[in-house]
Amino acid sequence: MNASEREYLPRLDHLRFLAAALVVCFHYFHRFVPDIAPKNLLLSLLDEGHVGIGLFMVISGFIFTQLCLGRTVSYGGFIRNRLIRIYPMFVFGIFISLLVSTYNYHRNYGVRELLEWIIPFRASSVPFSDYFVQLWTIWVEFQFYLIFPFLLFFVERQGARYLAMLLLTLLTVRCLVFLDTGTVRFIAYESILGRLDQFLIGMACALIHQRHATCFARRWLAPVAFLGILAVVAGFNRHGGGTNLNTPLWLIWPWIEAIAWGFFLLAYIQWPINLPMWLETGVARLGSVSFSIYVMHNLVLAPLARHVGVPVFLGPVRCGLNSAWLRSAPSGMPVLITTSPSLVVTR
Repeated sequence: MNASEREYLPRLDHLRFLAAALVVCFHYFHRFVPDIAPKNLLLSLLDEGHVGIGLFMVISGFIFTQLCLGRTVSYGGFIRNRLIRIYPMFVFGIFISLLVSTYNYHRNYGVRELLEWIIPFRASSVPFSDYFVQLWTIWVEFQFYLIFPFLLFFVERQGARYLAMLLLTLLTVRCLVFLDTGTVRFIAYESILGRLDQFLIGMACALIHQRHATCFARRWLAPVAFLGILAVVAGFNRHGGGTNLNTPLWLIWPWIEAIAWGFFLLAYIQWPINLPMWLETGVARLGSVSFSIYVMHNLVLAPLARHVGVPVFLGPVRCGLNSAWLRSAPSGMPVLITTSPSLVVTR
């Protein structure tokens, strides 16, 4: 959201950075380490740091609705601007991924795989992308862009009722799939059949913001909303979190995650607490490059984890024993171990 486009909300950039930071921490902690079940609320947020993706989706729905509601949107111009904004960095990451996979891992990817990655649908080779597996979210995001002008058209005519009907339709689809297969984790987490719910809830937040923004301008509301996120994520973590593939919680988890983030978004952008200017502008600048951070972070994390150290949380572990990983860790690698909120560094 640029200053020339309605009201610039720098705290949206803060939230972008928060989303990117959560995903970065999630991938760093879980690159070689089994899933954990920490009792600490903040550690639960890091263990389920993939929820940063949900925040990205909510922000997207909010921003586009905030900018475009009540305006004439040129479909071609809208898509062109999205392409210009995200595809240069996206394609750069794709080229690195395919070249490294071809020359380092001898998978010999060519033009067909390149086209698969560029078209905004899931590429068959994405599970083998060591550094850019996270790019699947860009395909889902671009699918939002393709349908957003149509969504906006109907929202302007039918209001929030249209969003509610579409959310119920998506929930019905997930229920039918769950009744047939016993799981909806992957479509709820990795496809538009779950992530669109979060984009739509972001759109609903924009409608609320335009009509009731002042209701969220309370000093206590943003901290309470963040505590609510911690509680929601910790509860999700206690029920198996992202590794519990068969729980029916995945039917409504996209809603729960998005509503929690949406409430925090509305409270934070109206929070009447003035942060120090250096902090306000510094975090906003980091947020403005959050897309680049998101695209490139795994390429940085891989050597960092190998040569600096991987945090290992000892305690309740859901997926295997950490001791097995410790025995296989390269000798001399620093390992960060915690059994409580306090940290202990050992070698």
